[in-house]
Amino acid sequence: MAGLVKEEQIAKFILKWRLLGIFLPIFLSIVSLFLIRDIKIETRQIDFIPSKHRFISVQNTLNQLFGGLNRVNIAIEVQQGDILQPAVLKEVQQIAEEIQLLDEVNPRRVHSLFAQNVKHIEIWPDGFSVTKLLREIPQTPQELASLRKKIEHNPLVYGPLVSKDFKATLIQADFKEDIPAHQIYAKVKEIVSRYQGADVNIYLSGRPILEGYIDTHLSFIFHIFAVTLVIILSLLFLAFRKKRGFLLPLLAGSMSVVFSLAMINVFHLTLNPFTILIPFLIFILAISHSIQFMERYFEESHLKTDKTHIAHTVLVSLLSPIRASIFTDFLGFFSLILIPIPAMKSIAVLGSLGVLSLFISVVMFLPACFATFPLPHFKRENSNNLGFTAFILKRFMWLWQRKWRMYFMLTLFVCLFITAVYGIKHIEIGENEPGTSILYRNAPYNVAERKINKYFEGSNPYYLLVKGKGPESLLKSEAIQEIDELNRFLRHNLKEVGYSLSVADYIKLMNLAIQHQFEVPKKDSTIGEYIFLYESNAFPGEFDAFITPDHQFANIRFDLKDCQGTTIQRVVSLTKQWIKNYHRSHLLSFDYAGGLIGILGATNEIIKKSLFTNMAVLCLLIFLRITLALRSFTGGLILFIPLAFSIALTFGSFGLFNIPFTVATLPVAAMGTGLGIDYSIYLASRIKEEKEKGVNLITAINRAVFTCGKAVFFTGSILTIGIWSWVWSNLKLQAKLGGTLGFLLFINMLSALIILPIFILLLKPNFLMKPMDK
Repeated sequence: MAGLVKEEQIAKFILKWRLLGIFLPIFLSIVSLFLIRDIKIETRQIDFIPSKHRFISVQNTLNQLFGGLNRVNIAIEVQQGDILQPAVLKEVQQIAEEIQLLDEVNPRRVHSLFAQNVKHIEIWPDGFSVTKLLREIPQTPQELASLRKKIEHNPLVYGPLVSKDFKATLIQADFKEDIPAHQIYAKVKEIVSRYQGADVNIYLSGRPILEGYIDTHLSFIFHIFAVTLVIILSLLFLAFRKKRGFLLPLLAGSMSVVFSLAMINVFHLTLNPFTILIPFLIFILAISHSIQFMERYFEESHLKTDKTHIAHTVLVSLLSPIRASIFTDFLGFFSLILIPIPAMKSIAVLGSLGVLSLFISVVMFLPACFATFPLPHFKRENSNNLGFTAFILKRFMWLWQRKWRMYFMLTLFVCLFITAVYGIKHIEIGENEPGTSILYRNAPYNVAERKINKYFEGSNPYYLLVKGKGPESLLKSEAIQEIDELNRFLRHNLKEVGYSLSVADYIKLMNLAIQHQFEVPKKDSTIGEYIFLYESNAFPGEFDAFITPDHQFANIRFDLKDCQGTTIQRVVSLTKQWIKNYHRSHLLSFDYAGGLIGILGATNEIIKKSLFTNMAVLCLLIFLRITLALRSFTGGLILFIPLAFSIALTFGSFGLFNIPFTVATLPVAAMGTGLGIDYSIYLASRIKEEKEKGVNLITAINRAVFTCGKAVFFTGSILTIGIWSWVWSNLKLQAKLGGTLGFLLFINMLSALIILPIFILLLKPNFLMKPMDK
């Protein structure tokens, strides 16, 4: 009885200081509102990067040596004719120049037809020249024909920068890494909007464009949240028919949200379009637990007239299950702190502290209100009329009146579990379709990705760092040949690899013009001469984007046609395979992987390594906590069954519904795990309470289902309907998460109301006769 005595003491303390229980949460909420007034919502790529991963170390070295690699792709498509029209070329030139003049851009890394580093090599009887491909816009048909010929004979331009049908051209600009995405998006969008017209279509892609697009559409997400809130509160009012039935849960949920948001400033965290889901999930948890308190409060108010005694009964009855439930919810979020990604750590802190705040906003606040405010008035004759809810709950109870019905439900349960396991086997880590799964297929970003991949050879950069053993080591033919071999190996073995560019390509281009052979020369002196000619005919620093001035470091750039998880895995695996099997030269070494592909590859690898390990540890901790609370291994196992079912459906739904596991979807897994056990804990606690009154097991179950089960049904149904409103979001990811999370909440509710009673009836655990511990 030690646990029960402690609950009595806690309840007496809270009710003795009831005014403190009311005004302390309100005061803390006001302070929290002051702290969150300056919170900004911003998408920063650094928040989604595992900074200690070796791929990120390579990326950081590339940044130091060659400048930022935060690329924006601008595709310009003509509606009639081709791009070799003076008016169209003029627009391309103006866009490229305006982009290059932006303070946020790395001017050495703006690549277009008009770029300084796009060269034309011409042979003369007494020598040759290396000049800028396009100095002035051609006006006559002869000049335009000459330009077409120059482009067609330049493999670094024809295909990569100008489409094979001359219907489109590409401008690529790399921005500094520390520039916010919304700033890049706004400035690029403002520039290209002035040129979008009847003659050309302009398409934008690249990570800054995606993140900036999401930032600018956040207001619609808030509209979705507002609609969800209205739906939940309306259903709460219809369920309880009392103002306090929705006002008190609303206050509890709102206080938990502002408490969690205040932690952002306290711990110097960031809020972005993905972590912004967490306060809403905290609100859902607060509503879920509040419904249990409100339902028990209204139930006791029918039977008693002393408001302090009612509040005491409610608190003592629910204190043990809510502590166990909050603990499991806390673990669900806090487990994400083990994933070494800043956004995950922010979610872990934000979510876990928000869950702990429920002790103040729900456990303290609601009973204090019950003991302070006047009791609600009821019409006695309608006190037991549950209407539609009664009809549903009676149908549930009908299922365990006969053993064959229970076995039928168990069979259905097993079939659903097997289906979920099938889905788990088909989980994909990282993106699983071209473009991004965050947006719908017809979103401007995904349209741009398809257009760029259609006309050109990919838009997702993958960089390799080439490190020479010392200064001038990359002036050797042996070194350049190895760079070229790795380049050709990847392009030959992976169809998703499109355009590639390295110092070897410039050497081969020069050799094509002079020796009429598109290959790396065998003599070291020829390599040195070609690089000298390039550098002497370039502006200062122009060639530094590909090789350092001391010729010790270089990079190889590949443009991939998509950034799907499978594509990233293959290109990294092939790179590793070539280095292991074919790398021979002692003059240089290769480090991988940089660029967007490297960043996403590092993130996917971290998720894959840590996700299921963390979930296994989380499940073990939850199982131990329930077992200790019930003082029964069998009891812990019985309550763990619905959780295991929930977890299987959580992960299985990602595979079945083709939702990739990314940084943005991980919080839903935590949410599904936390809520998966809450309903079962409350229902098992009420069954135990009814059993201690001396009734038989099936009567205890029926009473629990008709009382606590009513709150479980309300919670599952109301939250499911509310969250399903997310399907109207203009972000595909939000819509999918809303549908999936709503489905999970509904299944969790059904498993608690159906599966748990059936297992209890079949196994008859001893814990029902023992007092629950803390």
